[in-house]
Amino acid sequence: MLSASEYNPDVVMAGFERRDYAFVLENAMPFAVAGNPDAQCMESLLYQCGLGVERDIDEAERWLLKAAEQDSALAWNNLGTLYAICDSGSCHSRKRIKECYLRAKELGFNCADPYPPPFCE
Repeated sequence: MLSASEYNPDVVMAGFERRDYAFVLENAMPFAVAGNPDAQCMESLLYQCGLGVERDIDEAERWLLKAAEQDSALAWNNLGTLYAICDSGSCHSRKRIKECYLRAKELGFNCADPYPPPFCE
């Protein structure tokens, strides 16, 4: 039986960098389904960008919400970004976007200065 903790993000990222999205999907999906938040974030990215799968913002959001439920800082950051681009029915207020970014920061995510981005104000 597959364990979520067996996920190897380096192997999956190497596939992503080679643009082998079928490989990424095949190697991340079982772990995403098993509950690994990093694999769930990768699945979300594939769906958000339409890489190896049909572009589906709702599916991208679904994977991020699963990872965010596990307090993944990356998922909270990416959820804020997904909501900020407002590319589908997932349009949210600046307040909700900022809440996502602030939760990411509380969990240790800090990729830029300033963070959260000033457009959230």
